[in-house]
Amino acid sequence: MGWTDINIRLTGGGETFDTPYDMWREVFVWCLVSSLVIHFVSGLLAWYSLGGHPIAVYALPSFIIAGFFTPLFAGTVTSIMIVFVYQSAGFPMSSLDAFLWGVGQTIVYTLIAVSRIYVTL
Repeated sequence: MGWTDINIRLTGGGETFDTPYDMWREVFVWCLVSSLVIHFVSGLLAWYSLGGHPIAVYALPSFIIAGFFTPLFAGTVTSIMIVFVYQSAGFPMSSLDAFLWGVGQTIVYTLIAVSRIYVTL
């Protein structure tokens, strides 16, 4: 499996989305999946680093729940706004565009959350 295979899988073989629902669904799914991956990894890291602490057993489920609800509410709204801009401009959205927008939203949400933590220190 080489870079060409990964590129074809990521871009969906050059698939483009023309309807607003298809665009929104793809951006939202990538936002949800990337958020769940980041929150699952951070939950595992918190669970491992807290070791034998009695509250550590709740770290992983709480992180996964947070990773699900953030894109469910905020990701839905921002995905709709991205699709609105694409529809207004008359641009078709490729699978790669949807991937980049979805993962980009997760990165922005994560940076905002981390910057809010630093304020409390």
